[in-house]
Amino acid sequence: MNQLTINDVQGLTVVAKELVEKVGKKFLRANNATAKNIVDLQVGGREVKLEADTLLEKPLLKELKNTGYAILSEETGYIPGKHLPGLLWVVDPLDGSYNFSRSLGPSMISVGLWHDNTPVLGAMFNLATKETIYGGPRIGAHIGNKQITVSDRADRGQATLATGFPSRFPIDDPKMMNSFAEILTTFGKIRMIGSAAASLSLVATGAADVYAEHNIMFWDVAAGLAILNGAGGTFQLEGVNLVENIHSDPCTVVASNNKFEISVTMFDKMRGLA
Repeated sequence: MNQLTINDVQGLTVVAKELVEKVGKKFLRANNATAKNIVDLQVGGREVKLEADTLLEKPLLKELKNTGYAILSEETGYIPGKHLPGLLWVVDPLDGSYNFSRSLGPSMISVGLWHDNTPVLGAMFNLATKETIYGGPRIGAHIGNKQITVSDRADRGQATLATGFPSRFPIDDPKMMNSFAEILTTFGKIRMIGSAAASLSLVATGAADVYAEHNIMFWDVAAGLAILNGAGGTFQLEGVNLVENIHSDPCTVVASNNKFEISVTMFDKMRGLA
């Protein structure tokens, strides 16, 4: 992290925040009649790709390339950078594509910056609420001009877990489903809203207390984890090592308000069944 000063981080945060906001608002104003069209079905038809994914990715990548840092984007993949090796923009143009296609719930434009395996900053624009949330471990976290913090709930039995069934989750495996159910029953309330980025924003604002998913993609959570850190939360990320390999394999994430013990080991039994 010593390659970026606090002024650098603040300046790049402004870049990311203004970018997701500008792209999101322009996209909504355009009201493109074909944006919700399905252009591809992946992972056995469980992952929806829309025309909106490409429409949003193009202006995001165009501006981020100007920074000279490497980029990992869900739609395009890895784009090498020219400056400061180890810095990586992580882009999900539309997290919650199915929600967007059906006007079913939150969908987020998500841009994060990581230095090796450490989050630097994240910025997300919620297409449903038109709110921008941004932050990082060195700069705090905000929605608009309002500072946000995680909850102070310390009893796991009273905590709310935000989770879901990622496209790569083996929902047709009864043993995996039973094991997942065992995890769910240790929390007071469960919420599934169809967007990992939006779920992490709920933990960052204190509306929920924990986020956990198995077999999620890194670009789904990269920006949200940075923002959560800025809001006082913590996380464990398994299956991602940006120092050794820039890849797109599924990972396991557990994030919380840092008020009680929680770990990726909660998924150990499920991994043993895979």
